[in-house]
Amino acid sequence: MISLDTNVLVYVSDDDEPAKQAVASELLTILGARRQPLGLQVIGELANVLSRKLRHPPWAAAQHARNVLHAFDTFPPGETAVEEALSLMASGRLGYWDALLLTSARAFGVKVMLSEDMQDGFKFGAIEVVNPFAPDGGLSLRARELLET
Repeated sequence: MISLDTNVLVYVSDDDEPAKQAVASELLTILGARRQPLGLQVIGELANVLSRKLRHPPWAAAQHARNVLHAFDTFPPGETAVEEALSLMASGRLGYWDALLLTSARAFGVKVMLSEDMQDGFKFGAIEVVNPFAPDGGLSLRARELLET
């Protein structure tokens, strides 16, 4: 299973990054059609970034996040994931929100997390973090390989 970090979804609405916008739109279409799982926290983070950083009207940010919510299967953060995320944050290994996303995803059986913010190639248990954006602006080679399987 492949999941997406919030930063990838934000690019769908970021007109200042047309190359990344195209890649993010492609990923949203492919993974949504395959009903790949998405963390529920990503939906809230997406709405927040769209309204605060990209300055979309709150109603438009909420509607976009709602559309994404209905395009994917989802997984929630459980109490165990929150406890582990707090421990990882306290140890300095990961920030809380990244840790919560990864611990929740792992509990759901996700094997790949597409993220620009986390270190490309980072392994978190069985999860591989992959930056989907190539330096030239297209889809990264590793992301392309994963989508073809």
